[in-house]
Amino acid sequence: MGEQFTFRNPDGSEFQVRGWGNQFSAVFETTDGYTVVPDPDSGFYHFAALDTDSGDLVPSGETVAADARALALPPHLRAARSAVTARARTVREELGGEPRWQVRRRARLAQRGAADGPAGAPPPAATVGDYTGLVLLVEFPDVPATITRNDVDNFCNQVGFTGFGNNGSAYDYFLAVSDGKLRYRNRVAAYHRAEHPRAHYTDRAIPYGTRAQELIKEALDHLKASGFDFSVLSSDSGGFVHALSLFYAGDRVNNWSEGLWPHSWALATPYAASATRTFSDYQITDLGTRLTLRTFCHENGHMVCDFPDLYDYDSVLVGNGVGHYCLMCFGGSDTNPVQVDAYLKNAAGWTSRLTTLTPGTTTSIAAGSNDFLVHRRSATEYFIMENRRQAGRDTAVPDAGLAIWHVDETGDNSNEQMTPALHYELSLEQADNRFDLEHRANAGDSEDLHGGPAAPAFGSATAPNSNWWDGSASGLEIEEISAPGATMTVRTKATGPQWYGDLAVDMVFASHHSGNAWAALAGLGWRQVRAGNPDGVTNMLAVLTEARANGKKVSITADATSVYDAYLL
Repeated sequence: MGEQFTFRNPDGSEFQVRGWGNQFSAVFETTDGYTVVPDPDSGFYHFAALDTDSGDLVPSGETVAADARALALPPHLRAARSAVTARARTVREELGGEPRWQVRRRARLAQRGAADGPAGAPPPAATVGDYTGLVLLVEFPDVPATITRNDVDNFCNQVGFTGFGNNGSAYDYFLAVSDGKLRYRNRVAAYHRAEHPRAHYTDRAIPYGTRAQELIKEALDHLKASGFDFSVLSSDSGGFVHALSLFYAGDRVNNWSEGLWPHSWALATPYAASATRTFSDYQITDLGTRLTLRTFCHENGHMVCDFPDLYDYDSVLVGNGVGHYCLMCFGGSDTNPVQVDAYLKNAAGWTSRLTTLTPGTTTSIAAGSNDFLVHRRSATEYFIMENRRQAGRDTAVPDAGLAIWHVDETGDNSNEQMTPALHYELSLEQADNRFDLEHRANAGDSEDLHGGPAAPAFGSATAPNSNWWDGSASGLEIEEISAPGATMTVRTKATGPQWYGDLAVDMVFASHHSGNAWAALAGLGWRQVRAGNPDGVTNMLAVLTEARANGKKVSITADATSVYDAYLL
């Protein structure tokens, strides 16, 4: 449905819109579905029209005060993807800089791509142990603070925090989703009174991000002058502080991509706070009237853990990435965001148990803990699986069951085409085979995850299938996935002869010449009695028939299609 915002025209008039996107690319509609864009000359919002030459949205000449239906304007108007991508690139260039977390992640991916063969361990720079970020608080001469520093400190750090309806603090969230491996706290500075009234920083005539970064520098100058010990803050190998968050008093008063509109990026000019600590990455947002976890944890997921966004970053209303199945996409609830997915957890070094699936085995997998199954092709392409249950941190996840993730670390969640060359970095193998996430039909539904009668298997012959992105068979053949629950079991198909003991024979069949014989074995199903063995078809058939007739058990050697020998117990 999109998030609802209040936009303002230069004359102070207000109107409600729904918006989709991010700080670089977004689209907004009135509540009755008509797309709006600002007029660059007057600053007033107009209903949008489509420029047929550029494919971009332009002002129609009719302000939002008009009646869109009477004007016969088309609802839900959208720009061409090429135009949206170009506009997003321009906004990034105007903000300047590049976040350090993106630099670190790119270097790590290059290291992974150079790995020789499958890699069973997470990347070397795991995010475990104690990390400390910095939170700056700012009020304005004309907009005083209404949420106390103590409230913000508790929101960041207090164990069992319940303020504003949240399920724990940010510390609690990261401790839980990392299975206790990441202890992330924040130093919350005392309020800084800004040097100018709020209107100075929210001036829409000043290029986006300029006054936000001015406010950050001003608050850091104040903190530095107070003698703050910046060495307590966690930094990367270059001395860059991982995480800086600024909350400013009051509500957001800017429209999208203006003034102090909430965003995260890198300072155009890094700020040297001391000989060992420099600031670059930041997030900034309004305090409003309440503090909520989802966005704060999402942005710190970038800065602290180097997590990427798992939605289409350069366009909007195209693909939905991984929807509400991960904090780094839509994230579920504001006050109880869902877990980070198995792929990013494993990359962060948060895995508690990682089991490589092998043919002919049955493996259990627990929900609510970092217990994962993996089937690898290489260091960068693999399937990783987890048990998701709609409880605790995952109360808002759209479905319960086995989440089967197809990872290609060289992919990009801005590519929803599902082709060998253009596909997501992280794709959910949606059990209903509709690929609603890629087609933006929804952000997840009750038919996405595997398990039980509705989606009991995953392999080369299922839909979706277990092929690699180039279309070749992965060899992953899961023939049984139990019903969703606190613990699930996954059974893989045996690909070569395996020894099975103490099996009941449910049924036996043979043609008149006994050269074509079959047996239905408990737990395995039908297998053909294979010719060319020392015991011969006739002798094995006699053993299986006697077992069936007298309720006895057998031990056999069999693969996915055949029985090679049988012994009566």
